[in-house]
Amino acid sequence: MMVKKRYAGAVVLIAGLSALVAAACTQDGSKGALPAAANPGFALFYMDEGASAKLAYGAPNSDDVGLMMECAKGSHMVDVSDVARGGAAPTLTLASQGRSASLAATPSSGDGAALLTARTRSDIPPMQAFRRSGRIDVAYAGSKYAITASPTERAGVERFFAACDRA
Repeated sequence: MMVKKRYAGAVVLIAGLSALVAAACTQDGSKGALPAAANPGFALFYMDEGASAKLAYGAPNSDDVGLMMECAKGSHMVDVSDVARGGAAPTLTLASQGRSASLAATPSSGDGAALLTARTRSDIPPMQAFRRSGRIDVAYAGSKYAITASPTERAGVERFFAACDRA
């Protein structure tokens, strides 16, 4: 299965479900945007995997990953994966700087948590806004969280998109 192969490398999504379910609630327990400290220690990590590139949001040196973006270098196509939550229709919404896209996604399961994966182009407005700003909002099944790259992580975001856009 493609998802198993993709995550068999440096980053494997095993504990991400519990982290995202816990993080999908605000301080008062209601669903909504994640509080800033919901995922202490989570960061964005760029990985050059030869013919492909990955950008993962998770805990360093662990399998605890919340969001994964992967592309074949030069393809302009990005697979966006998140932990599948709830029984809602599989739509993953990405937003950045007032630009948003709702992406049809495919649920899959394998070792570890069930995943939701959508394929999109690297040049759609919310992806390009993420590339410029380092911030992206992710929504699925009534929960929403934001990822904001630190100045150091923004270099990894740029390297990811540069790899996706040119061979």
